[in-house]
Amino acid sequence: MTNLSNLKVNDVIIRFGQVYKVFKVEEKDGKDMVFYKKIFNNSKRAISIFSIPQSSVEKTKMRKALTKKEMDSLLGKELKEMEVDLEASLNTLKTVLHTDDPTEVVKTLKLITILKHKADKLPFSKKEVYGSLLKRLGSEVAYVYDTDQDEAKEIIEKALIKITKDIPKNEPK
Repeated sequence: MTNLSNLKVNDVIIRFGQVYKVFKVEEKDGKDMVFYKKIFNNSKRAISIFSIPQSSVEKTKMRKALTKKEMDSLLGKELKEMEVDLEASLNTLKTVLHTDDPTEVVKTLKLITILKHKADKLPFSKKEVYGSLLKRLGSEVAYVYDTDQDEAKEIIEKALIKITKDIPKNEPK
């Protein structure tokens, strides 16, 4: 995770798969408080406003947003090279829903993509996990590439489809 000990105005953070922007840091009641708002499709319109003591930020699951270079690497070289456990249980896949680690999210999306490619279809529960993770990562991709959610999903899915080209499908029995 990125060091969050000194958040500044205009820093972009990710919390529970949502994109927020720090808009104020000020002392209040003897504590440095960080005020941040959810941003929607990179607009300046605040949907929700939150605050947290600067001293408590490191205890959260917040992290700074990836840079474009980091996102390019994650959806490119890193995605291609990451190994996945094709025997992972549904419960293991669901645990990723509770993390803001983009590498774990992409790894799980890759796993589900490979499973779908091999079987031509997925159980409903895995489709739900896939959709939730795609939406979660899509928020950050939309921010990083300055696009909307639909285009962000396409960017992610194109990267995932590339990795299936060299994977053989299961033969029907």
